[in-house]
Amino acid sequence: MITAKDISIGYGQKVIREGISFDAPQGECILLCGANGTGKSTLLRTIAGLIPIPGSKGSTATGHGLIVKGSTVMVPTHIPKIKGFTVRDFVRTGMYAESGWAWRLNPSGEAKLKESLELLGLDAIASDDISRISDGQFQKACIAAALVRRPGNILLDEPTAFLDPDGRQMVLETLRRLTRETGATVIFSTHDIHDALAYVDEIFTLSPYMKLFETFSGKVSYL
Repeated sequence: MITAKDISIGYGQKVIREGISFDAPQGECILLCGANGTGKSTLLRTIAGLIPIPGSKGSTATGHGLIVKGSTVMVPTHIPKIKGFTVRDFVRTGMYAESGWAWRLNPSGEAKLKESLELLGLDAIASDDISRISDGQFQKACIAAALVRRPGNILLDEPTAFLDPDGRQMVLETLRRLTRETGATVIFSTHDIHDALAYVDEIFTLSPYMKLFETFSGKVSYL
């Protein structure tokens, strides 16, 4: 669960947006949208603890209006496909903290790796080089590398960017299913709003997109 109450976001002492409040309940798939430059990526990075709240002297903890319960991982955009890595090896990079000598995993770690590959439907291509799989499949591998850590919260910055329609649908269906099957809270940003509406429980918006939301039956929160 993630809660924000009247927080500011920005870089250093520069505030780009203030007065942001929201509740992101456990097990929900949430769309974060807004025009370019409104702070979507900055908000996600703030929640993930990658950048501090302006004026907080490096802290993003309770006391500055942001409460993040459970472990959190973020999947950034534009992750490169490096030739020579299999899908299995790539997903396994998310388990570096659990790897022992010679990058070995214990039986429990191997079981988690296998489960994540299966949950994302990647077990059939686990031995394929990531440079040869589709962009949609690679985005699922990026999600699997985050999921293998068993986070309570998964944040994704433009996970459907540059994907074809089939790839976008594949990723959106995966995000929706993850919240149902793992109980994780998923927040992702995208400009593909029409595609995303059918797969999310709630919308957080940094811009007034009233007409686009007319067909959405869930909750819309204007941050």
